[in-house]
Amino acid sequence: MMKPLDQASGLFWLLLSITVLVESVRLGTGSLRDPGTGFLTFGASAIMGILSLALFIRASLKKEEVKGELFFAGPFWKRVILVLVLLVLWARLMPELGYLVSTFLLMGCLYGVLERKKIWLVLTCSLLTTLITYVVFSKWLNCQFPDGVFGF
Repeated sequence: MMKPLDQASGLFWLLLSITVLVESVRLGTGSLRDPGTGFLTFGASAIMGILSLALFIRASLKKEEVKGELFFAGPFWKRVILVLVLLVLWARLMPELGYLVSTFLLMGCLYGVLERKKIWLVLTCSLLTTLITYVVFSKWLNCQFPDGVFGF
């Protein structure tokens, strides 16, 4: 049962990567010294295309069927859905709450709900993760994040 699923997912990701690759070229990739708008997405989609092609070929060359349970039949599928919902909420709340507050809340949910750590460890890890990513992306890489309702 896994072979057709691997082939289908490999083809899906390959088609998606080709689509993103074409759009990246349309946006302009620039050069290594002067990257264009589509430079990063071009590289990421090229890597994704290579990996998805490798998955498809590997699945196609399999001789025997691997018997295993499907991903959504296992015990962790609820966690995957929860993470996706949290990421969507984080993206929706970031313009209103700002990067620091929304990321702290996201990390708190991820550490607290998914990992079930002690509250002091959750708060410490959430704070450190938020501050480190803020310093790296905002200060060192000059990315602009929304300030949010609190002004930070």
